[in-house]
Amino acid sequence: MTAYIATVEEAVNGKFIKKTGFESNYILTKFGRKISRVRLMGVIVDIYKSADLKYAALTLDDSTDTIRAKVFVNITMFDNLKVGDLVDLTGKVREYTEEIYLIPEIIRKFSPNQEILRMLELKRIHIDQISKIKKLRSLQKQISDLTELKVLADKGGITEDDVEGILEADEIIQIDAEVKTQESSEVKDKILELIENLDEGTGAEYQSILEQSKLTEEKVDSAIQQLLQDGVCFEPKAGMIKKL
Repeated sequence: MTAYIATVEEAVNGKFIKKTGFESNYILTKFGRKISRVRLMGVIVDIYKSADLKYAALTLDDSTDTIRAKVFVNITMFDNLKVGDLVDLTGKVREYTEEIYLIPEIIRKFSPNQEILRMLELKRIHIDQISKIKKLRSLQKQISDLTELKVLADKGGITEDDVEGILEADEIIQIDAEVKTQESSEVKDKILELIENLDEGTGAEYQSILEQSKLTEEKVDSAIQQLLQDGVCFEPKAGMIKKL
């Protein structure tokens, strides 16, 4: 399996796809890349080893996000590493309790010059993938048949695997957007109902809305801001929300 060069952000924010049989699991990234093995460059910001020396994990930071690499039983591959080392890590992607992590295969220390080259390489990869996405979407406007679309895409330098990955990513992004829209609508309805129930004439107190909603402050704030922007509610005074 090819080890795809990527940023940590692309890896950890991808959707982990579990396959059956002999097919490998992979991360489907927002750019439509299917990644089973990955190469990441970053600085080691933490190393942990269990007391019985049968488990170890290091945390890698490339400034876009962080990811953990875990080894079980054979932890000697971490022996010559320390916090602060800049490394190039190749490994298989895994997921457990919604955390995407790596099973490392190769870890090499990087020099500052290699870091610059990797950053340029990542930029080129990003530009190339964005170009493929734009070309494919343009072709989709011309033809809806998937088989013919793949043939036309191949002539334009877009592989069948690229086509499937990009289309699958687009579908997931659309579904996620619809789910978020539905959730946002449900949260707004709940907050509006609470405002009405808590209002004794001067409005509903923000803190009471937050406590009784049993939602995160971020979700409550977002819903209230949307209700205010839509003109459904207003603030008679600081900390109070009232329905119009």
